[in-house]
Amino acid sequence: MIEKLKRVPFILIFVIYLGYTGVQFYEFSSSPDGQVEQHQVKMKQVREELDGFRKKLVEGQKFMKSLELRKTELRERVAKLSEYQGMLSEGLDVPSLIKMLLTETKKIQLKVDKIEPGRRIPKEFYVEQEFKLNVRGSFSQMVLFAQRVSQLQRILKIESFSFKPSVATGSRSSNQLDALLSVRAYQYTPSKEDTMAGSYK
Repeated sequence: MIEKLKRVPFILIFVIYLGYTGVQFYEFSSSPDGQVEQHQVKMKQVREELDGFRKKLVEGQKFMKSLELRKTELRERVAKLSEYQGMLSEGLDVPSLIKMLLTETKKIQLKVDKIEPGRRIPKEFYVEQEFKLNVRGSFSQMVLFAQRVSQLQRILKIESFSFKPSVATGSRSSNQLDALLSVRAYQYTPSKEDTMAGSYK
């Protein structure tokens, strides 16, 4: 057998060897079950997983940024609400409010014939307290009184008014008017949400 193999040309043996090696390499690199193919499949899966993680990371960063913006917006609204709550007292001191209105009328020399508290009107988040005033003065004094009321730290609103020429004895000028004013103050009604909102300050 060895003698027969010695008679086979070396070149032929070398060619056969190269062909066999080439087939093995081809199967190794191209076969679906080959290690190279398996490695390529795994690398592709890893790349896809990394791409998925990157997308989730970007989405998470966008969500966190949006959440911070929402928190900032909520803090601003809570601060604004607190400011309004400061104007809408949680308690209405009727005598103090009457004194405040009388002080404003005296500053502009508007005569008050009568002032009395009126209805209390419950709303969803606050209560309206009405005050009725019978006053006498010129039209310009009435306008000035309305301006001064609107500039007070407490929220007071002239809800309605009516005028007629004054017929009071001793009126020295025809420009005097008798007016009936309805002024309203507001009392804030605290809710459970106020306690929850306080945690965002």
